[in-house]
Parts: sequence; structure tokens; C-alpha cells
Amino acid sequence: MIFAGCGKSQKEPPASQIQGVTVDLAKLQAAYATNTAPDVQEQLMQVSFGMRYGDYMKSLVALDKLVNNPASTEPQKQVVNQVIEQVKQVLNNQQNKQPAAQ
Repeated sequence: MIFAGCGKSQKEPPASQIQGVTVDLAKLQAAYATNTAPDVQEQLMQVSFGMRYGDYMKSLVALDKLVNNPASTEPQKQVVNQVIEQVKQVLNNQQNKQPAAQ
């Protein structure tokens, strides 16, 4: 008798929906999963905290540092750039939802 595993697939967690925009933080985390450099891990944490607590500018700053980090590979930079565009959309949606000052 042969067993083919437990039936669980190794899928990435789904992307988050923030302000109506799909932000793929899971893909970002997966892209840097093997990079244990303290500065890279710190920036990833800043991105996550910024998104969780609505401080999207903090996330953009951390993403900018990641994309400009010499240790980032080209595929990692592509993922970072995708997430940067997603966060910019979130920021734009948030600004559009705020009532105009009177």
C-alpha cells in the first residue's frame, strides 16, 4: 500500500485585502524567506507593521530600502516593486476616502 501524503498542498497564504486593494505581503515574505540578514528582516517587519496599523508611508519607506538593498536579487526586487505599487494604491484609496477639509 502506498500513501501519497496527507493531502495538504504547499500553497502560499492568500494576499491581504487592504482598502479594497490586494496587497501580496505573503509573496514578499516568501521572496525573502532565505535572506536572514538583520537589516532585511527589519525592513520586512516594518512593512508588515506599517500595513497592519495603517502607516502606509512607513511601509513604502521600508520597501524602498529593500528594493535598493544590494543584497536583494532581481526577482526579489520585482516582487518588492509589485508590492510598492499595491501599497501606493492603498494609500491613494485611503486619501480619496477621507472627507475634504472645510
